Amino acid sequence: MTSFISSLLSVGILLSSMFVTLGVMFVLLKHRDRTVKLPVDRDQLQRIPAFGLQQEIQDLQINLIASMLMGVLVVCLPFAVNSIQAHITVGKFPWMFAIISFIGLSYCGYKTWKNFSKLTKLRLGHTAEIATANELIGLQALGYQVFHDIQADGFNIDHLAIGKNGVFAIETKGRHKRKRDSKSTSATQGKDYQLFYKDGRLCFPSWTETKPIEQATRQATWVSQWLTKATGQQVFSSPVLVFPGWYVTSQTRPPFPILNHKQLVKTIPALRSDKEVTQTLSQQQVDAIVYQVARRCLS
Repeated sequence: MTSFISSLLSVGILLSSMFVTLGVMFVLLKHRDRTVKLPVDRDQLQRIPAFGLQQEIQDLQINLIASMLMGVLVVCLPFAVNSIQAHITVGKFPWMFAIISFIGLSYCGYKTWKNFSKLTKLRLGHTAEIATANELIGLQALGYQVFHDIQADGFNIDHLAIGKNGVFAIETKGRHKRKRDSKSTSATQGKDYQLFYKDGRLCFPSWTETKPIEQATRQATWVSQWLTKATGQQVFSSPVLVFPGWYVTSQTRPPFPILNHKQLVKTIPALRSDKEVTQTLSQQQVDAIVYQVARRCLS
């Protein structure tokens, strides 16, 4: 019995690292599901090209990593169990190794928390951009040329729509819907999860932001400067800020369109020539701009 207990204890000590990691992930998942939700339903989005293949590739990559780790575990586990059991039997537990292991486990738990938090944000951003890209398909049917993920100088332009009424640099922002805001928002404003613009600020149910407005403006300015230099003619890019899944309104006039993703197809074609808003382009100018954007996307 003593041998059995010591063997069981040895296995438990060795598997503790996995339990710590899984425990941290379980707590974070429960907290995320209890407090926030994605702004749009991913199951309602159209499938992007090769989506099924992408999922299979990701699954196989995970399986390959799991197989390699399992191989290491299968080889090391018997020797490690025997070593720990021997220390327990003789009553000389390696406390120095235990302290080092505890520090290592703490670090692994911290890294799991950091990586999970980053993964949650990336998942949110990916879902928001896919939702916007789905809606921009409607602009292509109206004759617009649409590009995605244009690499700039140390950042990227989420979407670029080019048509006869101008160039539109579309910045997509994903924001989780906090479940605690649902009842209070619907009760006071009549709409579930409402975002409104007022005096240079984006007002969410329980927080405000200004950086997305500054970012959209800065990126549209970069697009204007780049296309002006690349095409040899003056090009003005209009910023557009999109918050998929949010009910978006304005209490004061915004400097540029701030929209829900469902409003893109109706809003962008309706924008008319104004030196402070957009720019009328000839077909020749549209072709020149499209050529330069396509080249940058390829590189």
